Amino acid sequence: MKKITSDGLERAAYQKVKQMILSHKLTPGQKIVQNKLADELGISRTPLRSALQMLEAEHLVESIPRRGVIVRQFSNEEIIEIYDCRIALECTAVRLFTQRASPAVVKKLYDLFAPFVGCTEPIDYQEYRTADIKFHDTIIRQCGNNFLRKLFQQSNLLIYIDRIGLVRPPEETLPEHIAIIESMTNRNPDEAKLHMKKHLIHSQKLIAEQP
Repeated sequence: MKKITSDGLERAAYQKVKQMILSHKLTPGQKIVQNKLADELGISRTPLRSALQMLEAEHLVESIPRRGVIVRQFSNEEIIEIYDCRIALECTAVRLFTQRASPAVVKKLYDLFAPFVGCTEPIDYQEYRTADIKFHDTIIRQCGNNFLRKLFQQSNLLIYIDRIGLVRPPEETLPEHIAIIESMTNRNPDEAKLHMKKHLIHSQKLIAEQP
């Protein structure tokens, strides 16, 4: 049987804890009890400590004196900065996507939101959030610019955006998503970019107005 190296244990622990954060099993502000988590993962504290150091470098956890390691919470100022990066990159991505995506791919984006169009009942938050994540993720992944996609991935922007969640109610942002998709359907990249910019800036401004 092949022996697992210490690096392999650390990497495995890193992936497991990261997934716990992304799935919200570990929630923002929650203290990580290392003995308990190590037992749950079936590992010693040594690879877990290394994993937490890697996650701290990615701004997903933070070590606070006399409190220990906690799952990181973003301040409004940090969220605004994340949106600055998102606006710059995603507006470029949507322009490229509109130029290059096939009609079938664009239709798949519309199909994400089709169940909510004309809905007379309150829109299910989690279902809409899933659609929203897939929408923006598809634009980034299929914009045709690998460097832009890697910038998103390496900076964990998509992860941070997922952690932030929906800033505005689905009923408010649904028409904005549809407007972006209509511009894609009409092969108008500049208009799609404009709609995306308005969509993201509106959310950013709302965050900036919060005390």
